[in-house]
Amino acid sequence: MIGAALACARVAPPGPRKPAALWIGGDVFLGAAPGGLLAPIGELERGRAGVVNLEGPVGGEGAAVRDGERLRLSQPRAALDELARAGVKAALIANNHAKDAGPDGAARTAEAARGAGISPVGGPAGAGLLEVDGWRIAISAHDLGAGVPGSLEAELAAARARADALVATFHVTGPPRYRPAPELEAAVEIALGAGANVVAAEGTHAVAKVERRGGAVIAWGLGNLAFACDCTDEVDGVLVEVDLDGREAPAAAVVPVEAGLRGRAAAPAPDAAAIYELLERIGSSPLRPEGPRARF
Repeated sequence: MIGAALACARVAPPGPRKPAALWIGGDVFLGAAPGGLLAPIGELERGRAGVVNLEGPVGGEGAAVRDGERLRLSQPRAALDELARAGVKAALIANNHAKDAGPDGAARTAEAARGAGISPVGGPAGAGLLEVDGWRIAISAHDLGAGVPGSLEAELAAARARADALVATFHVTGPPRYRPAPELEAAVEIALGAGANVVAAEGTHAVAKVERRGGAVIAWGLGNLAFACDCTDEVDGVLVEVDLDGREAPAAAVVPVEAGLRGRAAAPAPDAAAIYELLERIGSSPLRPEGPRARF
């Protein structure tokens, strides 16, 4: 009995859970030959769960086709395999290309993503719920092309209520710009009011400032991550890394990347210092460089 008691006494109490480690990237269109385009990013962010904006529904061989003034995108099923190999766990499908394969294209994309082990977020899929290191992380995606949805506040509050943390994302269509569009500013305020811990925006293909506000992390523009189309020349992008542990203020860092354009793989930026300087010039919170990333 004494030996058993001593053995029990030597058992260490359970320690605190490690945070849920995420990375969030910008616009991704992998085209007809997606293999390897995200491999360097997957290696860089190994051990973190990835979230990206998937531009263009899954279906067909993968193409970027001009239909008058409109660009229509489609991606092969292999694009999802490439995302999965890079550690992507959630694909945002609420964007201006969601209906490029017809009215049910987004629903088919959501089904295909689930089959690849990736949680679809936005549009017909609604908010996603990721289980990461024992934490429940709600992720939302809304396209602001028609303005701020009237149901946004209620949807975000409902997502936040069933999770330990909320990552709210917004897609903005328009030319590259450093300053946020008015509809994005309005949506971000609603997200913060609903208790979002992280807010991120994509869609314009341009990098914008990163900041902290009241403990929350905001990335106003993630830029391109990989885009296999001659429709964009924006080579600068950023990833945002966050560690979510149920507290109001998550640890956060920004990682500059050189976007994968025209068949080149996305990779860490060769001149991260130039991106840090740009981010600070356009109003970011103070950055503390540490190797390939900067804390903020």
